[in-house]
Amino acid sequence: MEPIGTGGFGQVWKAHDPKVDRTVAVKVLTGAGGLEGSQQVARFAREAAVAGGLSHFCIVTIHDFGSALHDGQMFAYLVMEFLPGKSLSTVLEAGPLDMGKTLTTASCVTDALDAAHRAGLTHRDIKPSNIMLLPDGPAKVVDFGITKGSDDRHDITATGILIGTPAYMAPECFSGTFDHRSDLYSLGCVLYEMLAGRRPFDGTSWHLVHQHLHEQPPPLLSLRPDTPPELNDLVTRLLAKDPSDRPQSAEEVWAIIGDIGDRHFSEAPPRRGRDIASEVRLSRDEAADGTVIVLRIVGPKPCPDCGTAQAGVQNPASCSACDGSGEIKEKRSVKVRIPAGVREGQQLRLKGLGAPGTNGGQAGNLYVTVQVGR
Repeated sequence: MEPIGTGGFGQVWKAHDPKVDRTVAVKVLTGAGGLEGSQQVARFAREAAVAGGLSHFCIVTIHDFGSALHDGQMFAYLVMEFLPGKSLSTVLEAGPLDMGKTLTTASCVTDALDAAHRAGLTHRDIKPSNIMLLPDGPAKVVDFGITKGSDDRHDITATGILIGTPAYMAPECFSGTFDHRSDLYSLGCVLYEMLAGRRPFDGTSWHLVHQHLHEQPPPLLSLRPDTPPELNDLVTRLLAKDPSDRPQSAEEVWAIIGDIGDRHFSEAPPRRGRDIASEVRLSRDEAADGTVIVLRIVGPKPCPDCGTAQAGVQNPASCSACDGSGEIKEKRSVKVRIPAGVREGQQLRLKGLGAPGTNGGQAGNLYVTVQVGR
């Protein structure tokens, strides 16, 4: 065995499990950490039960939990998947991440949180040291030891003890009120740090509490000017003091991050949507005075079941919904204002009402040919 990490509640060792011939990480309970010994063991047991019950590629896999006697002393231990990478906190010591790595990491953490939240669990300690970056794989969330579930019988917090890491805690957590949106605030702190290379707030514990409750962090764009506006807006929403002003689910955040990645950092270039042609029949009075009509049009739309539209390629074998064209037919209604004085056969160009673009490309135009009745 060789040591690979330490924390307030344990040491982590790299070891070999001869039963299944695999390399594992063994977390051994050590130190008081501010809690009574029985509560420490309960924290370990909770981490084993919670993380062990979550099967997700962005959450560390738990293999075993138990206790063993060594040199006359009983030790609790947790056997988990060995992650051959570095913690995000270690990586951030060298400065902010590039934009692509930031989005990839945030997407993995958000996906892991979505799985936990769907299971009725709040992590409560999302921070860089609990996020592992693998050299050739997704980021993984670790340490579910202070997770809060919907069953209060499993809550092991102690009265008068601040549970979590103040630099990443949501304002409501300091009064003991939290839910899944508190994890999203912590994610906002981590996302800010990945982009800016510094935490949104710094200082002593109680100074941090005041800042989270009452102050705003330095503007992200002043520290990372190349941040896409949509990403800046997302971080701002995640760091909202009021939980109701934040995104309401990890799934929503995951979708936003994916859209930002596709729009700004996809390898495929932006593509403008197709133009669409339609006709409209007006009475003489409508043509003379102008009117507002509703057009029902059919036009192409990027196929939601495959990535061919984003990649700009055709692969008939890849998708039965669009036969590899990357597009499907979409029926939609469009409200159109017809100006006064239009003539028979006149063609109106309505910018941006055609087919939607891909990878941030502009939408096409809608060309409407006017026919005037008698």
